Amino acid sequence: MTFKILSLDGGGIRGVLSATILKQVETTIQEKTGQKLHEYFDLISGTSTGSILVAAIACQMNVEQMIDFYLEEGKNIFLQSVREARKWRKLSQALGSNLLYPHEQGEQGLAKILQKKLIHPELGSPKISEIYRPYILIPAYDVYSRNTTWFANNKPADEKTWYNNIELWKICTASASAPTFFPPYKLPYNEEQSLPHIDGGVSANNPALVAIAQALLIEKQNKLQLSDIAVLSIGTGNTTRPYSYEDINSWGQLGWAEHLPDMFMNPAAQNSEAICYQIMESTGGDYLRLDFDLNQRFQGEQQPGRLRRTLTKREKPYNEYIKTQKNQSKEISEEIDNPDNCEELKDAAECYLDCGEVYYMNQKVPVLEAIQQFIKLD
Repeated sequence: MTFKILSLDGGGIRGVLSATILKQVETTIQEKTGQKLHEYFDLISGTSTGSILVAAIACQMNVEQMIDFYLEEGKNIFLQSVREARKWRKLSQALGSNLLYPHEQGEQGLAKILQKKLIHPELGSPKISEIYRPYILIPAYDVYSRNTTWFANNKPADEKTWYNNIELWKICTASASAPTFFPPYKLPYNEEQSLPHIDGGVSANNPALVAIAQALLIEKQNKLQLSDIAVLSIGTGNTTRPYSYEDINSWGQLGWAEHLPDMFMNPAAQNSEAICYQIMESTGGDYLRLDFDLNQRFQGEQQPGRLRRTLTKREKPYNEYIKTQKNQSKEISEEIDNPDNCEELKDAAECYLDCGEVYYMNQKVPVLEAIQQFIKLD
């Protein structure tokens, strides 16, 4: 019996890209097994925007509803007024302003929207311990204790875990509170104390590796082996803008603060991907990673001992899948807080599904074929 894991990366509004890929996965599962996502996968893990998708699946939403969430509610999370003000963030930071997206502002804000949307058909607004299928795992970083909390539902409700009775929407708010974008989020530890958490992406933006570790823990008594695990990992698109020494050397403290999420979250996700691939390939496990570069910014093929030349100012970056599928040279915005980009991100993901290729089972195959091969009947 294969233990099936779905892992979903962080990436703000770019979660609509993950959801678009996930829709094809959902369709394939329904066609081949007649099951829904929460029935097919044994464990679903997600960080930041991925945690929202995890909670949506746990609440038995279909993927079309998840895509609509980004299209309809993105503007109520990443408020236009704040986004416009952040364009002047260098000046505002120098003046000590705190231009962060709110958790609550009237009926808007990340926490408010998640509280409204993450509703289970039977449980209402569920506590994490009330979700019995599938197993879920949501990382968030505890800045007080200085460790990553693995919010999970695999322990009995009567076992004394401090977060058992915390609503799922609150845990997702904590996991999605990205530094420089949102303030930290307080989760109640007991009747008198709370623990401040920030985005789980600071330690596990791609949670596939922690999901594998959690699966081994869950199935310890059954002696689960890595060869019995199948992992489907879905990203939010790779940021590809290159920086020269001169670029970075001129940033200073404020420049580094501005680029913090871009520079520190992506490397951790890439490391997780590489480690997962090597572990699963060497042990006979099944690992499929679906993700792609948002834009092409270099000329020519990679050659040993030679750096590729970046495109000139006249040669604008472009998404290779849109260019291949539609013969359109279009640059995709790599911002994670601009809801106006949702349609372009969806378009890029759909073209990736139609004409992209991925390395799977020791060979390069079309993305759609890889998804078909991954979805198996036990």
